[in-house]
Amino acid sequence: MKENAQLKKCPVTSIIGIILLVAALCIQFIPNNKTTASPSLSDYSSVNAICELATLKSFYHNVAIYEVQPETSNNFLDDVILLPLKNLVNAGYKKLWVEYSGIVEIGIDASQIQIANADQNGIVDAFIPDAKVLNVYADEKTVSKPVTETGMFTTINGEDLSKAFALAQSAMRQEVENDQILLLKAKNNAKLLMEQYIINTGKKIGVEYTVNWMDHPI
Repeated sequence: MKENAQLKKCPVTSIIGIILLVAALCIQFIPNNKTTASPSLSDYSSVNAICELATLKSFYHNVAIYEVQPETSNNFLDDVILLPLKNLVNAGYKKLWVEYSGIVEIGIDASQIQIANADQNGIVDAFIPDAKVLNVYADEKTVSKPVTETGMFTTINGEDLSKAFALAQSAMRQEVENDQILLLKAKNNAKLLMEQYIINTGKKIGVEYTVNWMDHPI
């Protein structure tokens, strides 16, 4: 049985999942003046929160199409006798398509971020990895009722629908992984937030930090 699966997409619209607000960042990451503990540039909880703030979401309007052609055989008698009958009623043929909104989340792996201690001039070496696809999912509220076509003696089941969705999700992931502009936007968003965090941490202890971004891990 020959199976064919396709994915049609409208142009992608990308937005920042959470707007970069410096004021909110300062409130969240700078310790209260009453706190006696020394601020730490490498505090994982703060770094993880920054990465969450820097996440981008890319939205797609998808039409997932799944198609199966009638089965053929290598048997001469089947091809001569049965195949014409199958073709007459289109037995084995099935096709379905579903529309829905797909969402791809792009961000930074917080565990790979590195921040060195500041030198005597207040320069802080920092490294942020490239952004990557963190999650791919469908907005269940937007899934339309499947539209189907079948030949005689042929039905469409849940497995067929699952295959259509799997193809659509895989195609979305692949497209974003190949979109260097979108991935760079996510990385730069994380760098802006991280830099503000480092500078504000320095202000807390009366030191002016300058961030030196490293191209490779420290």
